[in-house]
Amino acid sequence: MQLIPIRRKYVYQSMRRLDSDLGRVYSINDHVLPSVTSILSDTKDKTELDAWVARIGQDEANRIKRDAATVGTHMHSVVERLLLNRDLSVPRSWLAVRGYAMGYRLIEHFFPRMQEVWGSEVPVYYPGKYAGTCDCVGVFDNNPSIIDFKQTNKPKQRKWIDDYFLQLAAYALAHDAVHGSKIDHGVIMMISQGMEIQEFVTCGREFDEYKDRWLRRVEAYEAKKSGSIADPEKIPQL
Repeated sequence: MQLIPIRRKYVYQSMRRLDSDLGRVYSINDHVLPSVTSILSDTKDKTELDAWVARIGQDEANRIKRDAATVGTHMHSVVERLLLNRDLSVPRSWLAVRGYAMGYRLIEHFFPRMQEVWGSEVPVYYPGKYAGTCDCVGVFDNNPSIIDFKQTNKPKQRKWIDDYFLQLAAYALAHDAVHGSKIDHGVIMMISQGMEIQEFVTCGREFDEYKDRWLRRVEAYEAKKSGSIADPEKIPQL
């Protein structure tokens, strides 16, 4: 029995994901497009991140990021496989156990509010601009939504997660451009390693503003790669 109905509303085209000198890229229709995460990384202010690494040391920073990535991978595996009604392997490490527990806790909290799943690990692209893979597309609280599952070492404040909202905006714009959809909600379902649940939603005028800001980040990225210098917040709105 499927807990959430899967509706194949759209046909999603597969893409090849590659790691290159330019970061993560996707190959689709004989075109190579930068990933959403690469654009965000290349156009963000890394002052606070660099200060954190300097404070705790590069080795410890690498360990924390590596452990968080491992936990996140296993958390996503639990969520994705339940969405698609697939079997789940037995965890083989304590980090995997933690990720599994977080995944099931996230599922228990959020999934009763999901009416439909249109796709999980959905490949999306904006023609000629960028591509990426979003965690889930479907209907949450009766709203067509781009949904992202996030794990965090400790709870976040909304003002800290602008890039998460920009990521949702990027996926929504790409999905709308290719599939003719009108996705007006972005949802972040977050769980900390202390098992605290957080929910962040952007919609309406705020989501439109994030979409505009994302397009300016894309322009800043393109300018940077072409040898120009651009401030993503000062580029005129498209």
